[in-house]
Amino acid sequence: MGCCASKSQNEGQNFPYDAQGPEDSSSRAIATESTHPLETTPSHLSTALPTTGSRSSRHRRYTAPGEQINAPLRRHIWTSKRQWTRSQLDKERREFFETRVTGHTEIWATLKSITELLADGDTPTAQSIADAAGITVPTGDLKNGVYDEAGNLYQLPAHIISDPQNIIIDSVKDEARGETSVEATEDEDELERKREEKGKAVIVDADAVRVKARLSDRGGPDVIVSVGKDQAVRSVIRGIREEANITGEGQIKIAYMGKILKENKSLQSQGWREGHVVNALVFT
Repeated sequence: MGCCASKSQNEGQNFPYDAQGPEDSSSRAIATESTHPLETTPSHLSTALPTTGSRSSRHRRYTAPGEQINAPLRRHIWTSKRQWTRSQLDKERREFFETRVTGHTEIWATLKSITELLADGDTPTAQSIADAAGITVPTGDLKNGVYDEAGNLYQLPAHIISDPQNIIIDSVKDEARGETSVEATEDEDELERKREEKGKAVIVDADAVRVKARLSDRGGPDVIVSVGKDQAVRSVIRGIREEANITGEGQIKIAYMGKILKENKSLQSQGWREGHVVNALVFT
């Protein structure tokens, strides 16, 4: 009898749970999970919780296939805490675009042209160039960042994009020098235009180059015009207008390697190489 009683007592001590006693915390937890539906995090809290995806989106821009985040371009308006003069801004902008080492060179050149057009108030042309280059501006303000077709981010400081509202006028001497430079350029443009109109700018075969232009307002064919090596880009534009039968007052801008070429300079002086195709951006 004593032996049997001892065996029964030992079995009770070795068994971890009391078969007829209350459930322990583990069994209660299992029962609770099986009898009650899972509680979900409230929507207003779940949106605030950071996730792996939200953290990575800070460094890379993701868009759904076919989605294009873009807004119409607008001029950046700002006030500077430091004092900027016209000559200082011009120097800063020139050095900024000449020293870019990230991204694509042609995109930076296009952004330079866009900032200049926005500064001149020519927003429609700036928008057309941005669209043609595949540049998207999610907020419409260049200061908030722009993206190329591959999703690469390009950031520009405020003083590179536009003049501050509290810009300081340069000294009278510097201002007069700038006005003289502008007048000289206008005189050269006028002389070149008159020479072409009077037919004095005769193209010698040895000096002539054939320029192939791809028009933005049509699918083809390309237009080929012959101009002198030293003739200004405006001669190319005039030839394109005649060959493509473009009438009206629509503007034509020549772009090469993502850069809008100046009309008062020759193609070769702006980096063009014979045999290369230029883009003719037609604005109607």
